[in-house]
Amino acid sequence: MLSINLVSFAGNLLLGMAVIKNPNLRRAVPNMYIITLAVSDFLMSLLGIPFSVASLIVGEWPFNNFVCQLQGFWILLMCAVSLQTLAVTAVNRYFRVVRSRTLYQKLFNMKTTKVTVVILWIMAFFAPLPYVAAGHEFFFHTGKVFCAHDAESLSHGYGAYLVLVYVAIPLIIIITCYTRVFIAVRKHNLKFQLRRNQHDRPTEGRLSVDEVNVTYVLLVVVIGFLTCWTPVMVIDMIDFINADWKLKRQVYVSYTCFGFASTSLNPVIYGIMNRSFRAEYFRILSSLKRCLLRSQKQCEVQTVSGQTAPGNNNIALTCR
Repeated sequence: MLSINLVSFAGNLLLGMAVIKNPNLRRAVPNMYIITLAVSDFLMSLLGIPFSVASLIVGEWPFNNFVCQLQGFWILLMCAVSLQTLAVTAVNRYFRVVRSRTLYQKLFNMKTTKVTVVILWIMAFFAPLPYVAAGHEFFFHTGKVFCAHDAESLSHGYGAYLVLVYVAIPLIIIITCYTRVFIAVRKHNLKFQLRRNQHDRPTEGRLSVDEVNVTYVLLVVVIGFLTCWTPVMVIDMIDFINADWKLKRQVYVSYTCFGFASTSLNPVIYGIMNRSFRAEYFRILSSLKRCLLRSQKQCEVQTVSGQTAPGNNNIALTCR
């Protein structure tokens, strides 16, 4: 779990730095959803996962009740943001690939996309708010190793509300949209290959090579998230049916690891499959490497100077 936390924190921070340094990465509508995912995953690695890592190491909840309430609220909020963002991304790809370009450009310009992201975050707050507003408190679940809603809420409808609105519906949207997208892309590729084999002159299709590549990358992102979230949804459904936490601790620890692992997928997949992000990653890491080497050399120079000039023990580590 510690390695998941480190990869998630460093990876999403790197993705954020890439977007800040390269304005072109902020101009594409699909990238706005990727940025939203990166923000939610980074915040999870900052204020959600570390508390669970500490609890797993210590063997108990080492923090006060306020931190427990904060983590419980935060995990629900960030998970809701992630799943809803993936659902909106699937809808975006559906309109771009399956429907007409005119309709897509009308619905998914930069202004409407930003408004959608804001609405998405507002809706995500309604995942933990009903539980808190009803006067319930989060408690430390020794199996899941994080602060969760109590078992009583499962039988009072809150568990069903979470699973239906923030897990089941987004997953249904994702699977439905990407099934249609996959079929459309496959037909597009077959037609393109047929023209190529018949030596016909290429004609401008509805989808460019870049659009097809973006769709494939986002599809891989969704498959990765589904791989992580499907076990989570299955376990949640079992708990909802049982109206209690009756599974073994190992199952719940795996549940948490799967959920937290989803926060580290986005930057890794984009670093491997997206040429623009990969190039920006390389520039940032190369710059950081040069910075560290320069600092090391300056440290060595200052150390030598301090040895030759008695009384001068200052060591300056700067990077210009």
